[in-house]
Amino acid sequence: MKSVFPYQILSRDVRLTVDGLRIDNVPAPLDAYVSDAQQVVALQALTESNENWREVRLMVSVTADAEELANGPWHDIVCVAVVTNRRANVYTVFPLSSDGTGRWTGDVELPRGEHVGRSELTVRVVASVDGVPGRLIGAAPDPWYIAFQAKQPVADRVIPMRWVEFSKQEGFEQYVDDPWLLDFDAGDPFLHLNSEFDGLREALQRSGSAEQRLFGEVLGSQIATEVWASLFGSALYATELDAGQVVWPEGWLGDVLRELLPDMYPDVEVEEKLAELVAERVAGGSGADLQRRLHHAAGRRALRTRKLSAGLRDLRKLSTKKEIR
Repeated sequence: MKSVFPYQILSRDVRLTVDGLRIDNVPAPLDAYVSDAQQVVALQALTESNENWREVRLMVSVTADAEELANGPWHDIVCVAVVTNRRANVYTVFPLSSDGTGRWTGDVELPRGEHVGRSELTVRVVASVDGVPGRLIGAAPDPWYIAFQAKQPVADRVIPMRWVEFSKQEGFEQYVDDPWLLDFDAGDPFLHLNSEFDGLREALQRSGSAEQRLFGEVLGSQIATEVWASLFGSALYATELDAGQVVWPEGWLGDVLRELLPDMYPDVEVEEKLAELVAERVAGGSGADLQRRLHHAAGRRALRTRKLSAGLRDLRKLSTKKEIR
């Protein structure tokens, strides 16, 4: 649901980026722990290699449109990073420093003893508007996640893809009208793209007109949403109970569950909820609530909201330019 404000807010994106990472004040390689594409910081591998670590510090930057900031009806603009962890009852605010050009930078401290499972990192831009201080005028559309129990950002576990003529591929005869197909036959997921589906290759490869490229961004997000949902379904069916205790599946199956379950059930202990879901699966439950929550969580992981809103905004801009011409 999109919030409505009784005052003017930023119409363009506010973007949060993790630019650096320090472990107990020692610089660490970003690519070992951070996925910018999925906005995840994964720290389980750190725990395995250095079980005595005490604190992770993220160096972050936030950008907003400088022209819009300068021309808007606001003043005393401040940007803060906010870390929350519902299970540990953590809510910490970190003020960021402005360079005067629509960019803020600063550090986010994550003491190991204060966080459990997974925390969220968001940013908020606040200002005085119409004489009222502290009003929210902008925020990043999607949070970053700091996963203390994930071995690697799931985005780094790349799903192989290939273009296939479905009508000529053995076993694909009944899927010739489908644009893509996720296959698990080999044990690991594999995404097949139908090269015979008219316009699909051009859209996904961002070729053609500006409108087609924008459509490709939204389409790619939709594919990612479906892939996340399918991966979760496979992971759930691969999970078993032993004397009432969850036996976590290995590899990408376990990673997908650890990534999506906190989004789906933010106020519940993950392992407890997974045990309940497996029991419901065995009992033949309908899973209606599960599907609603899964659709929402998969969309968040695929950055669907951000890409759709950005695509619609850019389409409006293109339409306005054509009208002017």
